[in-house]
Amino acid sequence: MLIVDVNHGGLILAEEYLKLGYDVEIFDIYKKLKKSAEALAKYKKLKETYGDKIKVIFTTPNFDKYNKIIAPIHCPIDCDFLPFNDAVSFLIEKKYGKLYRKIINITGVKGKTTTTSLIAHILKDQYNIFLHNSNSGSISPPAVLAVLNKLNNISHIDDYDYFIFETSLGLVKCKFGAITNILENYKIAGGRRSALIAKFGSLKNADYCFVNKKDVEKYHLTNLNFKKDISILDIEKSEIIQKYPLKFKYNGINFEFNEKVFGNHFVENTIFSFEICKFLVDVDHILDRLKSFNLKNRMEIKKVEDKVIVKNVNPGLDIKAIKYAIKDFLEVFNGDIYIGGDFGIVCEEIDVKKLADVLKQFNCKYYLVGDIGKELRKYIDGEIVDEIKEHDFNKGVLLILRKKLS
Repeated sequence: MLIVDVNHGGLILAEEYLKLGYDVEIFDIYKKLKKSAEALAKYKKLKETYGDKIKVIFTTPNFDKYNKIIAPIHCPIDCDFLPFNDAVSFLIEKKYGKLYRKIINITGVKGKTTTTSLIAHILKDQYNIFLHNSNSGSISPPAVLAVLNKLNNISHIDDYDYFIFETSLGLVKCKFGAITNILENYKIAGGRRSALIAKFGSLKNADYCFVNKKDVEKYHLTNLNFKKDISILDIEKSEIIQKYPLKFKYNGINFEFNEKVFGNHFVENTIFSFEICKFLVDVDHILDRLKSFNLKNRMEIKKVEDKVIVKNVNPGLDIKAIKYAIKDFLEVFNGDIYIGGDFGIVCEEIDVKKLADVLKQFNCKYYLVGDIGKELRKYIDGEIVDEIKEHDFNKGVLLILRKKLS
């Protein structure tokens, strides 16, 4: 068999299939083993254990010679293959039987981390919860399997009532699975496939599915009846009562957050969390838990003396998320924007020129941070800052930083 791509958990899958008796070849399409000492060490360990049953190749093979090919859904190859999330689903059932009935899995373009964190916060005082999202590490589908394996090795995995996972490339086998949104149906795999097909094709892995009505209407998804247990959530039914502290109404129910939470994006994330959690706890419990929710670095509000600082620090911040963050902030607080961060921390780099075009739409002062800030300075007016000192702010501030979370 052939496993393509070391970058997104290929070695995790290789080890599992080796244990099942397969001979495994790994096509290191992005040459990760030549760039990462950690990945190379993992491969060498597998080689020591399994010998000739595992080998790595760096050039495109003849795909016809393999009886099974496994690859990430976004991988630019021209052959039939089993996507990583489906391979993980098979292995979860193979190793852990019905354990998937304890898994809650969230995918989509935006809101995955917030939604998983909300669900964990709502459930954790009534259930023994394990949460793994982008704040914890990799969110590739094989990371789900790696986490379960680790928990099984160090503790009694059956002690957990629910496992909550954020994944990036579709849903794995789970009881509750949600696709928060598909903001745009961009091409993946070098134009061979689309993000829409990749995400919605994985609904088959969930017993109960939750999708966004905006996506169903925007992309004319009329064939979702292949899933009997699917909920199409109408976010437009919500009505914002107060922007800060956030209050909104949905289906006749009032939702309230505390002063540490900010941003209209919480409405969509909360509705998904609410619809999933009401299968497991009563509505009043959900509403009460929301009042104490706080998510570090995701439009998190901090007060320094008489100034409000809104922190949006996220390695995967994209242009649309930045636009919405600035819009929300200026409507309520009307302060300065510190924006920037680092290149090279996620697979998809930000288009600085397009970001600059968005920033020009707002009438505010920009302070430019890090390598992204220096690149932005070529296109917009702003002051380069080497160090952010919160106590030096003379008014409210929004921090928007593409940075690796420590």
